[in-house]
Amino acid sequence: MAERKWYQLWKTTEPVKAELNKRIPMKKEGFKAVAGVPDMMRDTERLQNDSKFDNEFEMYDLMLKLDPELNGAVRAVSLTANNYELDYDTGKNSSIRDSIRQLVEEYLDFDDILINSMRNLMVYGNDINKIIGKQGVGITGLQSLPIKQITIVDERGGIDSIFDASEDSPIINADKYILREMKLNAREIPSSEILHIKIDFRSNWFVDNRLRKTYGIWGASRFSSLKQAIRMKYNSLNNRLSLEDSMTKQYITISKDAIEHIQDPAEQSERLAHIMDEVISLFEGLRGDQIPVLPHYVSLHHVDLENSLPNSSAFLDAINADISAVLQVPRVAAGQESGSTFAATFNANLWAVQAISRMHRILSESCRDLFSLHLDLIGISYKPSDLPVVRFDSMDSETPLNVMQRVSMGYTNGLLTLNQCLDQLNLPSAGIEGDERQDISTPEPVGEVPAENSQPGAKDSTDL
Repeated sequence: MAERKWYQLWKTTEPVKAELNKRIPMKKEGFKAVAGVPDMMRDTERLQNDSKFDNEFEMYDLMLKLDPELNGAVRAVSLTANNYELDYDTGKNSSIRDSIRQLVEEYLDFDDILINSMRNLMVYGNDINKIIGKQGVGITGLQSLPIKQITIVDERGGIDSIFDASEDSPIINADKYILREMKLNAREIPSSEILHIKIDFRSNWFVDNRLRKTYGIWGASRFSSLKQAIRMKYNSLNNRLSLEDSMTKQYITISKDAIEHIQDPAEQSERLAHIMDEVISLFEGLRGDQIPVLPHYVSLHHVDLENSLPNSSAFLDAINADISAVLQVPRVAAGQESGSTFAATFNANLWAVQAISRMHRILSESCRDLFSLHLDLIGISYKPSDLPVVRFDSMDSETPLNVMQRVSMGYTNGLLTLNQCLDQLNLPSAGIEGDERQDISTPEPVGEVPAENSQPGAKDSTDL
């Protein structure tokens, strides 16, 4: 009973814990030299086995957690969704503009919604949100739902219904979204209360948690083509770690000086065993900041494993290149500049800009659908062209120096007027005189080029 009271005090108060640490002797135990290796091996072995996952989305989460190149690429692309502006000028009247401004600035955390949607599109190919709203008030919240816990059914399905959807009769109409289907706390949500953002969905086959086949309602994840590559990557890493952990990295030698004064072989053996036990005890008692002092006849040697273990850097480099190719993120963006040239980097940037801009357009269309639902709940009449527009910053935008060079060339070559150039530079116009283009039809006369090595005032040889 006394031990239990001491234990409770030790768990509750820090001062008492410090005092107990002084009274209770610490149990001396050895520590593992590579404590993190078994944990990492266990996680990556789970990644390599499909049977332990309820669906592919759970495996994508683990891939993103374990792989730094994958995580960095997704994070870099997701943060581009934060560079946007909401153009209220396209709003037809003040009631529409004020309602959308209230939704974006008061009801929703719009920045985080866009960044999270961009991330989910990259990882899962889908972003599913529960719309929270009220008639006459509008949308007041947007709750992000865990993708791996969602199943989508048509009019045949529901919480209590069981049906088979095969290739002959797949689910092709998203009628209801079920959260945690076949669980105790399952919830059924009609599709009218769901904002589902997806990419590459029109021809995508998908098998859900209940082995039902769906077509055209789930977005396609970019990670689907990386499953085997990530498994191979961590197979290679695990094999290398296992070899390094199992092979001896250092060893101790005892020279004959330790036993040269002993003639009896049995006594020599006993002396060598005693020296080895003393050395082992010395190393076990060392702290991390201490250096062992060994006798002159004991030597510590380190093994060079460079030639003993296979070099897998080329293979891992190829896998990382596959990750960059699938996610369309230039490798230089992740700090991998080895072997990259300007031409290759320039082309990779063009493809990355195109891929990211497409996802920006998908988010813009989804924001328009969100604004439409908000106005419908309030009861404000509108046309699609009357809604404010979310515009993302261009990925390949010009710098101020590039803009100045471009308008200067246009004015010098007579393509732009002075006022047009000033307008693009956000400067005030020059009045009526600035509406005329520069006349370049009759170029100004240019003097003759003097002869090479000629002196001022000397006559040319042709004049003689």
